[in-house]
Amino acid sequence: RWHRHRPNRDAIMAGRNNWGNDSATWDERNWDAVQKQEQQKQDVLVMASQNSETIRRMVRQTDQTRNVAGETLTVLDQQSEQLKRMHGEIDKVEENLNFADRTIRGMESVWGSFRNYVSKGTAAVKGRPQSAASTAEGNRLDRAAQGRPSASRDAPAGATSGGLGRSQKPTREYSEDWQGKLQKMEDNQEEDLDDLSKMVGQLKDMGRDMGHSLDAQTKSIDRMSDRSDAVDSRLAQSNL
Repeated sequence: RWHRHRPNRDAIMAGRNNWGNDSATWDERNWDAVQKQEQQKQDVLVMASQNSETIRRMVRQTDQTRNVAGETLTVLDQQSEQLKRMHGEIDKVEENLNFADRTIRGMESVWGSFRNYVSKGTAAVKGRPQSAASTAEGNRLDRAAQGRPSASRDAPAGATSGGLGRSQKPTREYSEDWQGKLQKMEDNQEEDLDDLSKMVGQLKDMGRDMGHSLDAQTKSIDRMSDRSDAVDSRLAQSNL
């Protein structure tokens, strides 16, 4: 009777073997889950790194655009100075015509000489001050340039030289695990996006300044054309 109820040794050994197999299967599943989790962490870091590089590339391109805009504003300033000199040249032509008219009147009659004396037409042409028209043009062009915001005139170097006027922040310590690396990349991305936002704002100011300068120059050219037409008309009449 005891023999009949004695535990089966083969069944016990089979149970042990099954437990060992179940343990091995559990360890394999757990290892696969750990590997999958680690791969997901690496994927997150790779995507964050790609985002960081994309943002830095945008900052560099925007900085280059801002530099081109600064050079364009410099060229516009040079054009304004050239326009002021051209108005000054028209002043000289007009004064020379006035001097020639006075001289001819003095040669034609005594009354013409008297008119020249009253109008002080014997004054030397050279060294006379600019006319009111040229002075007004110079003032208009100067106001268009002087009204620019400081950021448009003296924009600091951007991310290509280590940041767009970034304030010095306390150095932050990051852990060596994947979370620390991710946090460091996210903090750098935030700083780069701040730089990008500042540069876009400066580009907006520069574009507005270019518009003001071009508008002032266009109006100055129109007035120069009117003055040139008037001078041409006087020359045509003097040649009759």
